[in-house]
Amino acid sequence: MILIKYPVFLILCLVAFISHSQNSTISSKVFDWEEIKNQDKVFTGNSDGFTYLDISVKKIQPKETLTIPGAGIESLVIMKSGKLDQQVGKQKASLGKGSITLVHSNKALKLRNKAGEESVFYLIQWKGINEQLYDKAPYPDAVMVDWDTVTFQETTKGGRRNIMRQPTPMLNEFEMHVTTLNEGIASHPPHTHLDEEIILVRFGEVEEHIDGETFPADEGSFIFLRSMVPHGIRNIGKGQCEYYAFRWIPRE
Repeated sequence: MILIKYPVFLILCLVAFISHSQNSTISSKVFDWEEIKNQDKVFTGNSDGFTYLDISVKKIQPKETLTIPGAGIESLVIMKSGKLDQQVGKQKASLGKGSITLVHSNKALKLRNKAGEESVFYLIQWKGINEQLYDKAPYPDAVMVDWDTVTFQETTKGGRRNIMRQPTPMLNEFEMHVTTLNEGIASHPPHTHLDEEIILVRFGEVEEHIDGETFPADEGSFIFLRSMVPHGIRNIGKGQCEYYAFRWIPRE
């Protein structure tokens, strides 16, 4: 008979719990900014399209630097506030609020805050579902999009900004845009699609329909939507709202 001392048993239970939580599958849900703003890790697990998906909120104080290693994953940085000098390989840019950086697999991202205020950004990292099929064709180290350079296209419901639509080493396609909705307007009736989607509220107040239920979300909150889950979004606040929407098609 093998006896396990009580402290050792607790450690084993903790390791098992961490392992289980890191391997859990993310559900379709709203992550409210007030609940996640002080959390370094919002979620670590997997989804229908990713074997690894990590979502976090990062803060860099004035004069501080941060390096995010590639380590076989791809990264998406979305600036919430402040401004950062960003470098991936030989690509460099100074990017402020609203800007986006897509870092391709195995590339490190260096960030430096030269401003006099705190910089806050979302970091979303993933690994595809079939590493053997990752595209080996040459890609740029990163795609950097300065918010101030993105063209606004007015629509009857508000407007749209197309950010990017392209393959990555791990994905057949990564598509990202920003939608502006006028007060009281719904983007579309609840619908489904095979690819997963993340919505990140840039400003305003929205109501997200998820599989027959509705959930409020405001500035800074994001919404994860799994494959084929009915969903739709509506502006419920005063004035316009604006949100990022990004979808991906994995290499299978």
